[in-house]
Amino acid sequence: MLFYCRVAFFLFYGWKKFSSGVLMNKKLTSIAFVALVLSWPVSAASLSQPKPEAQPQAQQTQLPHGDGWRLVRSLELGNSGNFIHMVLIDSTRDMDKAVYGAALSKLCRSEPDFCRVRFWNQERHVSQSISFKDSEFKALRAEYIFNRAGGVQQLLYACTVVSDKSQCFSN
Repeated sequence: MLFYCRVAFFLFYGWKKFSSGVLMNKKLTSIAFVALVLSWPVSAASLSQPKPEAQPQAQQTQLPHGDGWRLVRSLELGNSGNFIHMVLIDSTRDMDKAVYGAALSKLCRSEPDFCRVRFWNQERHVSQSISFKDSEFKALRAEYIFNRAGGVQQLLYACTVVSDKSQCFSN
């Protein structure tokens, strides 16, 4: 900013000697002064614009998703390092077992000993915590649990998704 003030001073008062000892031409001074004035708003705007802040790491990292599903959140079970993944299924595809399988394949492949995934088709019902509210349980579309130590691997759907009683739960 101080630089611009000095340049403007020398250009405006062109009749004074410049550092080379040569007198400046008034026409050249006028042109240079107009150029300086016109460039001032551009310089000032670039100086006054806020610099984009770095987004928090959580926002920069995109959660896993796939065709017909996306992970909404993962909640740790205590300090165990094991998580329950809360997944939103596209409501038009919530009866397509392949969508559930694709989500399980992507979410559980890096978890060799434990994986638990719960599915909903409306984001407003996706649980904020490990335990359910009654309305969240009623809206649950499927739940998968794999626990190598306990010898459990089970995928159950809401009976409104599949009618086979051996593969469904009533909510």
